Amino acid sequence: MAGFLDKVTGGISKGVANVGATSKGMMEKAKVKAVISNLEAEQKNLTQLLGQKAYELYKANGAVPQDDGVTNFVTEIDKRIALIEEQKEQLKRIEEEVAMVTKGTVRTSQEGAACQCGYANGDGAKFCANCGAMSTNEQASVSES
Repeated sequence: MAGFLDKVTGGISKGVANVGATSKGMMEKAKVKAVISNLEAEQKNLTQLLGQKAYELYKANGAVPQDDGVTNFVTEIDKRIALIEEQKEQLKRIEEEVAMVTKGTVRTSQEGAACQCGYANGDGAKFCANCGAMSTNEQASVSES
């Protein structure tokens, strides 16, 4: 009976950890997506300003000569593109982290020691909720007796 209750408790712990990880991941993803959106808006504005600058230079000179203003716009646009790519990589890392936690393969600071099968059980779990093996803490207390 105790083993069954441990499995139920482990399952509940896993569910709580999954919900927590999913919620945290959703919040982090929303923040990163907001940063990406802002950077894309900045890139769009810079591109429009660059187009306006190129148009004005063309109208004044009949061509678009090498100009510090144009070079600065291109540099700033390139910076935004690089920042957007960095944020997309961060978003990917967050999604991978959430996926690992919800599958029970990552030990978080609120969870107990990982089982030999790799599953992270809750604190005080005597048996693994995934494979049923005796937890390392329980094994240690049994061998001390």
